[in-house]
Amino acid sequence: MENWANNRETLHRQRKSGGFTLVASLMLMLLLSGLSIGLLMMVNTESRVGSNDLQNNLAFHAAEGGMEQMTSDLANAFQTVQAPTPAFISGLSSYKPADDPYNNVKFTEYTLSPALKPDGTLNAQFKQISTGANQGLYAQIIPVTLSAAAQTYANDQVRMTRTVEVALIPVFQFGVFSDSDVGFFNSPDLDFKGRIHTNGNLFLGVSNGASIAFHDKITAWGEVIRQQLPNGLDSTANSNTGNVNILTASGGCNLGNPFGNNPGPQCRSMALTEGSVVGGPTSGANPGWSSVSQSSYNGWLVNGDWGGPNGTGAKQLKLPFVGAGAFPVDIIRRPVLLESPASPVYQSRLYSQAQIRVMISDTPSENHPDGTAVDLQDVRLIESGTASPAFPGALTTIYPSAGSTGLPPTAITGAAAGSYYFGEGTVDTTYEAAGNLPVVPSWYHPPNNTIPYPAGNNFPAAASFPTGKQEWPLIDGYLRVEYENAAGAWVPVTNEWLQLGFARGLAQPDTATGVANSVHPNSILIFQQTADRNNDGDTLDIGELSNPVNNNSQYFWYPINFYDAREGEVRDAKNGTTCSVNGIMNAVELDVNNLKRWLAGNIGASGLQVNNTQNNGYILYFSDRRGMRVDPATGKMSGDFGFEDVINAASAAGTPDGLFEPISPGQTTSPENINGDTTKLAPKNYGAYDVGDGFGINTHVAPFDPYHSGFRIPDCKFIGQKNRVTGARHVLKLLNGSLGNLPTAGGTGGFTVGSENPVYIKGDYNSSAADPTWANAAALEPAHAAAAVLADAVTLLSTSWTDRESLVNASAGPQLGVRPAITTYYRVAIAGGKNKTFPNPAFSGPGNFGFGTDGGVHNFLRFLEDWAGPGGVQQTLYYKGSLVSLYYSEYATGTFKCCTYAVYTPPKRKYVFDPLFAQPQNLPPGTPMFRDVDNLSYRQDFTPY
Repeated sequence: MENWANNRETLHRQRKSGGFTLVASLMLMLLLSGLSIGLLMMVNTESRVGSNDLQNNLAFHAAEGGMEQMTSDLANAFQTVQAPTPAFISGLSSYKPADDPYNNVKFTEYTLSPALKPDGTLNAQFKQISTGANQGLYAQIIPVTLSAAAQTYANDQVRMTRTVEVALIPVFQFGVFSDSDVGFFNSPDLDFKGRIHTNGNLFLGVSNGASIAFHDKITAWGEVIRQQLPNGLDSTANSNTGNVNILTASGGCNLGNPFGNNPGPQCRSMALTEGSVVGGPTSGANPGWSSVSQSSYNGWLVNGDWGGPNGTGAKQLKLPFVGAGAFPVDIIRRPVLLESPASPVYQSRLYSQAQIRVMISDTPSENHPDGTAVDLQDVRLIESGTASPAFPGALTTIYPSAGSTGLPPTAITGAAAGSYYFGEGTVDTTYEAAGNLPVVPSWYHPPNNTIPYPAGNNFPAAASFPTGKQEWPLIDGYLRVEYENAAGAWVPVTNEWLQLGFARGLAQPDTATGVANSVHPNSILIFQQTADRNNDGDTLDIGELSNPVNNNSQYFWYPINFYDAREGEVRDAKNGTTCSVNGIMNAVELDVNNLKRWLAGNIGASGLQVNNTQNNGYILYFSDRRGMRVDPATGKMSGDFGFEDVINAASAAGTPDGLFEPISPGQTTSPENINGDTTKLAPKNYGAYDVGDGFGINTHVAPFDPYHSGFRIPDCKFIGQKNRVTGARHVLKLLNGSLGNLPTAGGTGGFTVGSENPVYIKGDYNSSAADPTWANAAALEPAHAAAAVLADAVTLLSTSWTDRESLVNASAGPQLGVRPAITTYYRVAIAGGKNKTFPNPAFSGPGNFGFGTDGGVHNFLRFLEDWAGPGGVQQTLYYKGSLVSLYYSEYATGTFKCCTYAVYTPPKRKYVFDPLFAQPQNLPPGTPMFRDVDNLSYRQDFTPY
C-alpha cells in the first residue's frame, strides 16, 4: 500500500513535470518560430533593400556614364568643327547610348542645351575663364547644360546634371605661345609682359648680370628647366645665370637691376635648382617642385604631366583641326586638290577664311585647288611677244611687248613709255659690265619639266646673242588675284590689279618717310624695279647707259631680289661680298597703303565690293609656289621648300650629307626631320635641285647642296640682283604699312596677312614713333588696326633696309657696319615658324652657345641687319603684339645663327604684349582659337519623379 502510494506520488510528480516540459517545449517552439519568421522577414527585407540599392547603383552609374559621354562628345565637337551651331550642339543628343538589355537600363533623358540668345543664336560672351588650368584667360565662353537620366526595370531612376563652359581661347591672347619648346636664355635685360604657354618644355634663364621679369602666369605642359640651354649646354658654364623674376601674386615684377636687387613684393627670383627637373629635360624629377610651383609661386608658374608625373596643373592647348593627318602648319597652306570645304582643316585654313587671295604658280591650274577652270584672269607674268593659246591670259594680251600692236593699260598711260613691260632678261652687252650678264647654264631644266616657255619650251639659240648667252624671262609664273563679295562669290581681279601697275624705282615706297613709287604710284603688287646696272644705288639715268635708245624697253627692269644671310649661310661665317644661291630671295611686294586705297574705292573699281563683315576686317592670303617641286615621296607639292639637310653637325663647314642628324635626347625624330614624318629615311633635299640654275651654279649633283660650299657667287651685287630665282626662294614683303596705312572696315576691325611663304615686314608697321602709347600705356590709342601676320617665318626689316645693301655686303658681317638698322616700330601679332633645336656641335667653341637653339623668344622675330647703329649706338626695336609659334618653318629652313659674322647684331628689344587683344573687337581677323571644355558644376537631382 505504501509502495503504491509512493508510486502514485512519483507518477503525479512526473505528470506535473511532463506538463511543464510540454509547455516549455511549446513555448520554445513558439519562440523559435518567431525567430524564424523574424529572420525570414529580415532576409526578405534585406533582399528587397539590396535589390533596390543594386538597381539604384545601376541607374546611377548609367547616368554618370552618359554624362561623361556627353562631355566627351561636346569636347570632340569643338575640336573638329570650326563653329558649331546651336542645332549641332543639341544634335549631339542623338548619340544617346543604346539601352542595356542585359541590365535592363535605359535613358529617359539625354540632352545638351546650349545657352541661347532671344534670337536663337549661341549666347557666347567674351569674358574670363572662371575655372580650370586656363583660368584668368579671356575667351569666348559658351555655357552648355548637360542632363542625363537613367532608369532600370524596377523603375529606379537617377538624374545627373552638369554645367560646362566651352571656351574658345584666342591664340593671340598670349604674350608667347609655342606648340614646341620655349627658351628664355642668354638675352640682355628683358622685361616681358604677357601670359606664356608652351606645349613643350620651358627653358628659363638670362645672361649673367642681366635680369628678366615676367608679369603674368607661365604655364608649360612639359618640364620647367633652369640648369640647361635648349641645345644641351650647361647654364652655369654658358653665361645663363642672371635674375629670373617670376610673380607670386598679381601686380607685376621689376627687373631687379643692379644685379641682385629685390624684384618687388609680388615677385621672387628663381634659383637654378628650382626647375621641375634637376638638369635637362630627360633628367630626374625635382622632388621639391610641387612646393616651388604651388607654394613659392602660388600657381603663377606651373607645368603639366607631359614630361612626367610631377605636373602641377598645366594643360595642353591644341588647334581644333589638328589630328588625323592634319598639322598646325596647314593653317597657312593651300588646300589639297578638291579638298572638302566641310572638313575641319579646310575651314581652319586662312585660304578659306580670307576675302582676298593672291596666288602665283608655275602652271595656271595650280591656282585652282577647288578644281574650277583656268580663265583669262590667270595671267602669265612674262613679256614674250605672243600669247600662248594653251594658257590663256598671257600677260602680252594686256601688256603688249616691244614691236607688238596695242596700247598699254589706261591706268598707267601716264608712266614713262615702255614702263609697263615685265623684264625679259638682259641681252644687250652695252647695258652690262663684262661678265655680269644674267646667265643661263646649259643644264637648266624647268621645274618638274612642265613649265611652258616662249617658242615651245626652247630658249633662243645661244648664237643669236653677241654674248653667247641664252635669253629667258627674269619673271615668270601665273598670277591670280580674287576677292569674296558680300554674297560669298569669288570674283577674279588679276587684270584690275595689274592695270594699277606692278613696278617701282629703286626706292621702296614709304609714305611715312616721304618716299613715293616713282613708276607706278598706285600699284598694289610690285614685281620688278628699275635696273641699277652699275649698282651704285642711284636710279638709272641716261648718263649711265651707252645705248640710251633702249632705256624704256623690256630690258629696263630687274626682279626684286635680296639676300637673306640666315638662309644663305650654313654657318655664321664671314664671306665678304660672296653669297650662296640659297639665300637669294625673290620678293613680291605688297603696298599695304595702296591696298587700303583700293578697298576704300579710291583706286581701281572693285574694292568696295569686298566682304569686310564676316571677319571684322580683311584677311589677305598669299601663296607663291613658283620653283616649288613635287615631293617624290608623295607625288604632290606640300607648300614647303623641300630641303631639310641644314645642320650637318659633323662638318664644321656644314656641307650637306644627305643623312639625318641623330635624334636629340627626349625627342622622337631627327632635328632635320622638320615635319616629323616618321616614314622618311633621310632629310628632304629635292627642293635644292634647280635653285642654282638662274645663277649658273649646278645644285643638282647629289647630295644636293644649295649652299654650294665649293663655288659661291663671287659678287652678289651683280649676279644676285639681276638673275632669275629658279627655285622655291620666293617671299612676300610688306611695304608702306606705317601707322594709319593698314586697311580697316570703316575705321574699325583689322587686317591679317596669311602666307604660305616667308614674310618680311619693312619699316614701321601699324605704328610709328608718333604712337604715344610707347611712352605711356594710358595714352589715347591712335588710329591703328588690329593686325596680324601668320606665315612660314617672319623677318623684321628696319626703315633703313635696302635690298641693294643686302647684296653688296651679303655676308660681310654686320659688325663691320653694313646693313645698318635704325629704330623702328611694329604693332602686329605674329605667328610664324622657327627651326628645331639640336645639340651644340663640338666645333662651335666657346661663346657660340646659341648655335643649336632656335634663338629663343628674344630672337623669334628674325633679323638681318646691324642694329648696333651708327657709331655703335644700339638701335631699338619697339614691338607690341603677340608672339606665337604653331609649327616649324618648312620654307625658310635655315638654322638660327648669330651674332659674330654674317647675319645680324641684335637690337635693344622693347617687347610688349598688346593688352587690347583681351577685347574681342581688337582681335585681328582670322585669329586662331584653341578649344577647351571646363566643368563648372556636377550634381545628382534628387527631385522625386
